[in-house]
Amino acid sequence: MNKELNKTDNISKYLIDLVTAGITGDTRKVEVISLSLARSIRKSDPDVSSSIQNILALNSSAGSSAVRSHGNIPIPTDNDTHLEMARIIKPHSDGGVLPVFNEKINMWVNDILEERNNLNTLLAFDISPSTNLLLIGQPGTGKTMLAHYIASKLNKNLVIMDLSSSISNLMGKTGHNIKKVLNYAKDTGAVLLLDEFDAIAKKRDDQTDLGEIKRVVNVLLMELEDWPISSMLIATSNHPELLDRAIWRRFDHVIEVPLPSTEEIIKILNQNLIQFLNDDLNNISILQLLAGLLDGKSAADICKFTNNVKRRVALKDEELIIASLNELESYSADKKVRGKFCILAKEMLGKKITVRKLSEITGLSTAGVQHHISKIK
Repeated sequence: MNKELNKTDNISKYLIDLVTAGITGDTRKVEVISLSLARSIRKSDPDVSSSIQNILALNSSAGSSAVRSHGNIPIPTDNDTHLEMARIIKPHSDGGVLPVFNEKINMWVNDILEERNNLNTLLAFDISPSTNLLLIGQPGTGKTMLAHYIASKLNKNLVIMDLSSSISNLMGKTGHNIKKVLNYAKDTGAVLLLDEFDAIAKKRDDQTDLGEIKRVVNVLLMELEDWPISSMLIATSNHPELLDRAIWRRFDHVIEVPLPSTEEIIKILNQNLIQFLNDDLNNISILQLLAGLLDGKSAADICKFTNNVKRRVALKDEELIIASLNELESYSADKKVRGKFCILAKEMLGKKITVRKLSEITGLSTAGVQHHISKIK
């Protein structure tokens, strides 16, 4: 009898707390209390328990409130400048295209999406899905593009915080502005992108800081701990060594996005240049040669390079390989591109390509070509 009374009291308390959280607009508390309520009545009223979990799952999955709510809630603005502190990117109707990454990152992305597609299963076991991700790596490796892709696949708006209008010199205002943007993303069930995260989550050991950094980091620590399952927060950083140590522990996943490997460079080149590939050389050989010359470049740099090459082919009527060499010379600080091309081509193709052909392609004399390939061991 006492157990029944205690259970009734617990349910009554959950209902009171649920109403309070709903009125105050605390999305995270609504979710937590709803999950606790579903657990408490699982045996006595399994149908209602299951219905609560289904509602939470539906609200958090594809087609959720992110798309519906945009327009009802105004984009947060700075009180003094009246500038909008966030940009809203709507999801692609087809889910977008996954940028070229290695297999490890592809598997990780698939796992994140699988969690969201199976929320009912997770909630039935009292398990919450991943709600916050930290992407680290050099500039141009595709971190921001990956955030766009995840938001589109989840069919959620992507909210991108504008640091220029959010950060203020006034004491306490930066933290206030950031909190407004965070609340907007939570209230609309969107994916929030905090690009250049190290600008607002720096280590709290700066002796010149008057306390503003500490306040901002403390806000972020609290928000990351209690981020609702209906939304997702993705942060990116080119300088992870600057991040406060406590921040790292708050993220469900920390993924390093590396520079593309040779295989991935070839995939990027193929995607961008496929319409201009011809039979002057074996197509695979062309891509391999260019990949060798672009080794160590970021995905963004490679895409910029291919766009410039396509302009040359279209406007100057240059052959792809000629346009590529011309662009590489203007694009790279290395002025020995043609010599390196001769060496790579001879190493890869051997007798399939002659000195005369290399001379035609590169514009070097046959003696110059011979000079370069003589360096091959």
